[in-house]
Amino acid sequence: MEFKQIQEMLLTLLPLWNYHIAKPFKQLLDEGISLEMYYCIRTLQWGGGIMTMSELAEYTKMQKQQMTQMVNRLVEQELVERIYDPANRRIIKIRPTDKAAEYMEHFLEHDAGCFRPLLEVMEPQDLSDFKKGLELLIGVFSNLPCCCHGQPDIVSSMKENTTL
Repeated sequence: MEFKQIQEMLLTLLPLWNYHIAKPFKQLLDEGISLEMYYCIRTLQWGGGIMTMSELAEYTKMQKQQMTQMVNRLVEQELVERIYDPANRRIIKIRPTDKAAEYMEHFLEHDAGCFRPLLEVMEPQDLSDFKKGLELLIGVFSNLPCCCHGQPDIVSSMKENTTL
């Protein structure tokens, strides 16, 4: 398959994915918690629970200034805490709080059910194909090289923590 065809397929998929998956997902997030904040918490969880600001910025492909603002909002919401390195006060690590763990657990148990209506209207074969497609996508993305050299491979960690 040519790259152009794949690119066209991705561009076809993006609005459909946004309409059926991303938009309903965004509407579930609690007021004051953006999609980017949710992703930061998940990234911290997949990355072993603690990262430097620079590592988190690199994983999320955010500029460090943006990450500082994001972390400030997460700290205000008591979803993460800053941990200062006693040996070097310039190194600041970020760790999710118990409140973040509770939020994520509640979100996964209760709110992620928003996808149920979408799944329930699928024909059995379409549902099976959709599941296989998701498994394939997770596998492909898990095989991509990590953008952060020397850091834990978050995508592989995500795959390990996903029930397939």
